[in-house]
Amino acid sequence: MVGSPPAAGQARKRSWDGSKSATITPPQGAWQDLPPGHLHPDFTAATMSTTAAKPLSGWISARHLQHMIGRGEAAGLRFDDLLGEAGLSREKLVDGEGRVPLSVIESVLSAISERYPDPLLGLHAAQDIKPAAFGPLGLILEACTTFSDALDMVIRYRGLLSNIGRSSVRRMPGELQVCWECLVGGPALRRQATEYVLGTFAAITGVLLGRQMLQSVYFSHSRAEAPEAAREYFQHFGCPVYFDRPESSLNFPDQVLQMRLPHGDALLKDLLERHAQALLAEREQPRALTDEVRHLIQAMIIEGVPMRDRVAEQLGMSGRSLHRKLIEAGSGYRELLDEVRLGLAQQRLSQSSDSVTVIADFLGFNSHQAFLRWFKQASGGQTPGQYRKQQQGDSA
Repeated sequence: MVGSPPAAGQARKRSWDGSKSATITPPQGAWQDLPPGHLHPDFTAATMSTTAAKPLSGWISARHLQHMIGRGEAAGLRFDDLLGEAGLSREKLVDGEGRVPLSVIESVLSAISERYPDPLLGLHAAQDIKPAAFGPLGLILEACTTFSDALDMVIRYRGLLSNIGRSSVRRMPGELQVCWECLVGGPALRRQATEYVLGTFAAITGVLLGRQMLQSVYFSHSRAEAPEAAREYFQHFGCPVYFDRPESSLNFPDQVLQMRLPHGDALLKDLLERHAQALLAEREQPRALTDEVRHLIQAMIIEGVPMRDRVAEQLGMSGRSLHRKLIEAGSGYRELLDEVRLGLAQQRLSQSSDSVTVIADFLGFNSHQAFLRWFKQASGGQTPGQYRKQQQGDSA
């Protein structure tokens, strides 16, 4: 499902990690042969392999955030300011295959909630979504010939979109349940993520099938207190929606598995799958330790400059081990911290109107003067004011 963890062995647990599991890909079309009341046996094994160890470093695809920004701005939200507060810029989201750390997503959601309270934020973000919004996986879905085929593709390539959740598919008498559980983050993120994931999958299946086939929707959390919420859930899903259930799921009549999709193209699907397989193989390549440390520093600095031991903990090692491994890699923690801070300082100076004092405080400097001295040394003699003026001149 959209936003689920990678199929076991298909991709590493992305950076919004460290574990890998055996390659398990459900046979194509196997969902039709599954007896009622059982998960697909191969997929059950894949699910079980990810239950014990939750992602150390959660991420979602930049494509999700691109879509959310589009929806938010259409509703009048000013996302440049919200992204700036989370230490993110639009330039970093240009690559749809990029990964956004979970900590950044939580910061963006927190900023949105403070300025634009919306208890149904996740559901609203899922509205009007189209398969193409999810890049290669979305294009593959549009080329599938049956719903069963499309479900296989979602499970197989979900590692392209996120690592923050777990999917399962269960056949009950007369019903197919597609379940999703968020594994990381606080209660607010889990609620919004669950409504977004189920909301997007419901919308996409409606597009693929040409009509909505849902029988019911279950959420494990409680209904939003807003009195108009019930109507909005019904309008989005087009079926009864129930809350406080043991798990969150979309529930279809089981005959949906045999339904043919109107725009299937087996040849195009084969070509798109090759591209998706190459992307997953690329994500299996381990990141250099220095890249992982840079990534974590940038994600964690929002809550204060992270000490070496805190970053090491995220990587599953001691601070001393991290120090030793960085020395072996020809680097050091202070060097990487300064590199990240300089990049963030330059970004804010060139892309925001924040004062130098505000930027200094965000980057963890004790005083405006300390930041000025550090920036001048780190940037080769330029002061923050000179750098900002140069950037404004270049963009004029």
